Amino acid sequence: MEFNWLLDKPIAHRGFWGEGCAENSLTSYQRAIDKGYNIEIDVHLMADDNFAVFHDGNLKRVCGVKRSTRSLTTPELKNYHLSGTEDTIPSLQEVLDLVDGQVGLLIEMKDFTNRNDACLKLYNILKNYKGKYAIQSFNLAAHGTALRWWRKHSVDVPIGILSTRPLEVLLPGWRKHIAPDFYAFDIKGLPVSYIERQRKVAGAKLLTWTVRSQEAYDKARRVGVDNIIFDTYRLPEDKAPDAE
Repeated sequence: MEFNWLLDKPIAHRGFWGEGCAENSLTSYQRAIDKGYNIEIDVHLMADDNFAVFHDGNLKRVCGVKRSTRSLTTPELKNYHLSGTEDTIPSLQEVLDLVDGQVGLLIEMKDFTNRNDACLKLYNILKNYKGKYAIQSFNLAAHGTALRWWRKHSVDVPIGILSTRPLEVLLPGWRKHIAPDFYAFDIKGLPVSYIERQRKVAGAKLLTWTVRSQEAYDKARRVGVDNIIFDTYRLPEDKAPDAE
């Protein structure tokens, strides 16, 4: 499977946000597109079987409202503004229409247990999308139910395991059940002493998240990861000459 696109450009975590621009907003995605960065997004299955692009399981932190994300319907998304900005919660289709293959999408399934056939519903939305995308999820229960579904039903889609605990998901059982194309590990958990050997055995690539400082950026380079997922931190190419 060829997925060099996932490794060739840094990945903007929830878009290229900050400085008055909200995370997981259409504005943050347009800013990432303008920079040429791949984009990491989070999707939740809603009550009407559509998908909201939003990180948290409830709206309290970002929208200031006590309501679960999965209880929403598509028309209601426009009622909820992100972090006091003009942007509202986007649907997945809105994001796909905006990105339109200009950069790659790294899509995190927040419901990794495949509740209510979430994988099939997500696949049905993505199957006609002409751009490049990959699926990732935290799969530390039930042998990675969601990612196993993607591996079985869509062999051309890169899939990856997210984890804060690299030692657990590098075990042979996880490779057998999921056969991930990449791992996305918390930068705080790296380096792992035998990571290079395991990467060679599994044939998988290594991403790290979330790079938010020069220290984390330098650590990622020392570890030799295949790509970084970053937010709020400005990469060297985005810094003004006098900002060094």
